[in-house]
Amino acid sequence: MQLSARRAVLVLVPAVALAALGAGAAPARADGEVTLAGAYYKERATRVMQPMLDARFDVGEAGVATGHMLVDAITSASIGVGGEEFAEKRVEGGATYTHEIDLYKIGGLVRYSTEPDYKSLFGGLRLQAELFDRNLTVTAAAMLGSDDFDNSGAGPTAPRREGALDTVLGSIGLAQLLTPNVVASVTYDVSQLDGEQANLYRFVITAGMQVDEKHPRSRTRHAVAGTVKWFVPASATTVIATYRRYQDDWEIDAHTPELRVLQDVGDGTVFATRYRYHRQDAAFFFQDDYAMPQELISEDEKLSAFSSHTLGAQLEMLGSVIGFTGTLGETRGQIVIEYVDQNNRFGNALVAHASLTVPFSY
Repeated sequence: MQLSARRAVLVLVPAVALAALGAGAAPARADGEVTLAGAYYKERATRVMQPMLDARFDVGEAGVATGHMLVDAITSASIGVGGEEFAEKRVEGGATYTHEIDLYKIGGLVRYSTEPDYKSLFGGLRLQAELFDRNLTVTAAAMLGSDDFDNSGAGPTAPRREGALDTVLGSIGLAQLLTPNVVASVTYDVSQLDGEQANLYRFVITAGMQVDEKHPRSRTRHAVAGTVKWFVPASATTVIATYRRYQDDWEIDAHTPELRVLQDVGDGTVFATRYRYHRQDAAFFFQDDYAMPQELISEDEKLSAFSSHTLGAQLEMLGSVIGFTGTLGETRGQIVIEYVDQNNRFGNALVAHASLTVPFSY
């Protein structure tokens, strides 16, 4: 239960990010903006509906504050409740503040989420410096997270299990303006997870026995991502190519190239397409079938070797395109549709996202 919800949310992130990228193509000049959005995710055994509310506010001459709230309404089949369908809600809220001082920005964030069997709290700091006539941007970030969870959704007869997970994450990035129309960037992330990392509801059938899933209690993750953004003035086209390499001490090695193309078709309308490929190796202790119980044992398909293809399309349009004026004319609407083809037991997935961003002054 608790991990299925988080997995579904992570799958929705690319769709939201793509919409946000397009939104940057036609920013509204205002003291703030409010975004109402909804996301939908459907795979073979899980469906997530996710309404969201985001807001951004200018604070004085040098500050920007943001806030967000979302609700995941998850419907899925779970071994933890006898394979029957269950429904669960996760509520998340968060806020950020960024302050600009000459060529530097410093910001902080906090995020809290709760569901019946899972509580998560994250906080962090981010620093940014623009150097060499603002041609080079250096960023550094650090986050701390603490999760507490149990298997209370398994019913009153199931043995009670509880877990906790602590996360430390660090990130550093460089972005360099190569030409007036080309920007290249690289980011390195490292994270350390300590605590319970198995799903407390999940078990493995081996040698005729039901064995609780058990993962290592420590995990170190490394990821390096490089991106090139190229704007073609003659056609008002932006091409974004990204490659991400991921490795951890569970011996998962993943490669994820991605290509996005944004086309400004005029009058405040932007069309975007996206293709993402992902391939990974299995964790060292993951097996499709376990002949005998082992010290480390897993039924988590995310730890298996698999590959996936994601195809997406996005349309963004200003209200002025359909005749609105004033604030309504600056309002932005976005629609994103993605299809994920993946060769694991999750099966293929459909992701949809729609949002409406309204600027305001105060």
